[in-house]
Amino acid sequence: MIIVEPAKLLMGLFDQKRLRLIKLFLDNPENEYGLREAAKSARLPPATTHRIMKVLLKYGVVEERRVKKLRLYKLSRSKQAKFLDELLAVKKTAIEEFVERAGALEGVEFLILHGKATKEKAGILVVGHDIDSSALNGVVGEIKDKYKFSIIHTTLAREQYEQMTAMGLFPQEKKVLYGARI
Repeated sequence: MIIVEPAKLLMGLFDQKRLRLIKLFLDNPENEYGLREAAKSARLPPATTHRIMKVLLKYGVVEERRVKKLRLYKLSRSKQAKFLDELLAVKKTAIEEFVERAGALEGVEFLILHGKATKEKAGILVVGHDIDSSALNGVVGEIKDKYKFSIIHTTLAREQYEQMTAMGLFPQEKKVLYGARI
């Protein structure tokens, strides 16, 4: 079974065209769009956009404002819009945040997931030269506090990693999370 984030699950299960239009309004809550402008921004045909817009108006996700003959649409401040915003929010996972933050540290060349990550922990090999271990430990600690997720890391020089791999010391599944393939 693949563990999928709720927002990605919804996007996979439901109509991509509707979700694209909803995401346009959620990502730009203060913007007002005419029908053609919304269609172009969401990369949808105007007729499809009009049909979807009727549904979004009906459910109170967007609101309509008329300026003479022009109709402008904007994200509503309703409970429905807030619910969709929370539901479709893409949240970073603990591993994604670790990769982003540890990858930015000086000297880090590669981050490799060693074995399979579970709900509570992941083993990550940090490969590089002169990596600041206190900064790396700080990142690990902050992620543990924020996500209640343990990252068990081992710091290695590239040569050490290559020798240990050649000796068969890393037999488990490996996935490069950051850096070019080794």
